[in-house]
Amino acid sequence: MKTWRPFHVVFCTFACFFVCLSHASSDTLRHGQYLYSNQTLVSAGGVFELGFFSSPSAPNGFLGIWFKNDKNQKPVWVANRNSPLDSDGMVGSSSVLLTIRNDGNMVIIDRRNISYIVNYEALASGNNTTATLLDSGNLVLMEGGNTFWQSFDYPTDTFLPGMKLGLFNINTEQLRKQFLVSWSNTSVPADGIYAPGIDPVNNTQFNVWRSDGAYQQIGLWDGHEFNFFFKSTLDNLNVSSGWKTNEIYVTFSNKNSSMPSWFVLASDGLIYEFTMIGNEIKNVDYSLCDDTMASSSPRCLVRRPSACSERDSFSNVTGMLPSSLFTSWPIRIDPYDCEKFCTIHCSCVAYTYDSLPDGGTICQVYYGNKIDLQKLVGTGNSTIYVRGNASKSDRKLLTATFMVIPLVFFMLILLLWIKCSSLGIYGFRNGTRDSMRLLLSQLSSDDNASCPNITELGKQKDHELPLLSFSFIVTSTNNFSLTNQLGQGGFGPVYKGKLLQHDIAVKRLSKNSGQGPVEFKNEVQLISKLQHRNLVKLLGFCIHREEKILIYEYMPNKSLDSFVFEKTKTRLLNWRQRIHIIEGIAQGLLYLHKYSRIRIIHRDLKISNILLDAYMNPKISDFGLARILSGNECRAKTNRVVGTYGYMSPEYLMHGLFSTKSDVFSFGVIVLEIVSGRKNANFYESDHSLNLLGHAWNLWKSGRAAELMDSTLADSSSMESLVPCIQVGLLCVQDSAEDRPTMSDVVSMLSNEGATLPTPKQPTYSNLTTEVDKPLNQLPSVNLLTFSEVEAR
Repeated sequence: MKTWRPFHVVFCTFACFFVCLSHASSDTLRHGQYLYSNQTLVSAGGVFELGFFSSPSAPNGFLGIWFKNDKNQKPVWVANRNSPLDSDGMVGSSSVLLTIRNDGNMVIIDRRNISYIVNYEALASGNNTTATLLDSGNLVLMEGGNTFWQSFDYPTDTFLPGMKLGLFNINTEQLRKQFLVSWSNTSVPADGIYAPGIDPVNNTQFNVWRSDGAYQQIGLWDGHEFNFFFKSTLDNLNVSSGWKTNEIYVTFSNKNSSMPSWFVLASDGLIYEFTMIGNEIKNVDYSLCDDTMASSSPRCLVRRPSACSERDSFSNVTGMLPSSLFTSWPIRIDPYDCEKFCTIHCSCVAYTYDSLPDGGTICQVYYGNKIDLQKLVGTGNSTIYVRGNASKSDRKLLTATFMVIPLVFFMLILLLWIKCSSLGIYGFRNGTRDSMRLLLSQLSSDDNASCPNITELGKQKDHELPLLSFSFIVTSTNNFSLTNQLGQGGFGPVYKGKLLQHDIAVKRLSKNSGQGPVEFKNEVQLISKLQHRNLVKLLGFCIHREEKILIYEYMPNKSLDSFVFEKTKTRLLNWRQRIHIIEGIAQGLLYLHKYSRIRIIHRDLKISNILLDAYMNPKISDFGLARILSGNECRAKTNRVVGTYGYMSPEYLMHGLFSTKSDVFSFGVIVLEIVSGRKNANFYESDHSLNLLGHAWNLWKSGRAAELMDSTLADSSSMESLVPCIQVGLLCVQDSAEDRPTMSDVVSMLSNEGATLPTPKQPTYSNLTTEVDKPLNQLPSVNLLTFSEVEAR
């Protein structure tokens, strides 16, 4: 037996070697290696550690980086801060993991085997990639020795040495704005309400913004470098700046590398400077106030608006606004609009406006303390309009109040008339109502798994939709530049825009679309109230003369057809992701048909109307042709059939009859297209099937349904779920509407693996082979959405 011992030693050595190959080790993750929820990467010098961490609502829900010596393991960077993972939370569980996929991209996989691409902003071009955690805290993804993605380009709430905050790729279509964004609270890393960075409009300012649009300037460019109003107490920082034609940024380094310092923006708006001395972490906090420490400053950022105790009267003084807390809009607006905005906001203390060289007006609205304002009376040449009275005299305040009562009364009547007519034909003048606050609350709300889904509008308080001025829209889209255009639909062009540091999608309705003021009003009032994670969110709207504009949340991965039908991207969709997308579309339709307050028929459901967010979650869009079934109405009829060939049900195409089963038919077509990677309406196969539905039926009937599968899925699809998914698709495209399942049935069939499904009937073999994206009859789309018989609950 002794002669076999060397063999055992060698065998065990090789076995251990191959086992280690499948797991991450040291500071680097390579292709084929896995980092599970109970494992970490540690930088070469042992400074930083990467791994999974939890929040109260998401066990093992986030991937982050923290200091190795930090006993609290507070993450300095989070990969998926707004999209927590679905995991079982068990210690040592392998339900979530990090790996480098076959296509070279770094992905997080949850217990449903759904992939979240960490580097979705810069995808790999090959599969020879490695991920390394550096001693700087930077996670870099390299290919062939070159870094093509790094976490320092996408900071969260922490400013580390060597990281840059600023504007990059200026004057290009790939402009990147690097800001910090606070956590929503001390334990949840989702986006909060504070964000510091270089002002994109006035690049000489370094500001901290709050989610209501107010900001505090904390630094400025003096022509050589950025100087900050607060100074480090330990004098351990070397702050440097870059001011070039293509980038403007601020960065810093530590004078003593053995005693690192860094900054964190807390969820309450305080800025903390941390320093690690040995294994101890010390900190000092700075408020968003002028040159003062938080612990000694009485004039910190106002977090709660004051009441309108001084009514709506304003007196004017000569001076300047304090720099502590004001909102500025350097856009073309009227002085009247500036006054009106301050009047209807109780927290507005004062306002001023100045003329711009191009004829516009810059409006500045002050939210701070009136005592600070009084100290600057006479120190400037601007006329400041102060709520109540700028002086300390109660007698003068009373006199000023009585002088402006008639004016205030007239303004209130005017504001009431504007509000009542704001959704009418003529709209309102430049939209300066409470729109910025409403829009920012829309933009700041996240859509992650930690938030409950709103599935019954009757139980929710209806929210108000922001009415934005045309000037805001023009500015955000660079005057509707062709370089900003995302696409062209039946209703008109769609542009990418920027508002309040958020990407938006702007749909500018064509004058020839046939959509009038009544239909537009209905869409704004009804579609805006549809709140579901699988429906694109309507953020705001604009009415300006003949212009009618809708503002939606921006979907960075655009439409589903750009993945399913394009050879270069279809390989990015594995089977689990396609199932996830199919289930998401089904959930969105189920909400429209059953759980929304009013039963809504989409009528133009197609693969190009399914948009994908940054994490490939599907969202149904484009409700321009939607109809509402009121009361107990189960179907309706129209004399004008509009829609898209290849997706319309037989009863709608032939007789103009539509119901929830019409959307079910369209859903079935989408399912078969997602599975096969091929379009229905222009499908051709050598077996002479006239469309994709007929081809799928022939394969399923002959027991060869798996042959319908997209060829790129050969290595990732599951035969056990593939064939039932095809069967569900065929059930949805049956000729008779009565034979098709409801969306409740569809969701049940997709979620219950192994369940016995009904046998589908042979679908219609249509000879309509027009391109899928070509509208019927070439007529411009018309919004036929109505709700005249529906009363709000």
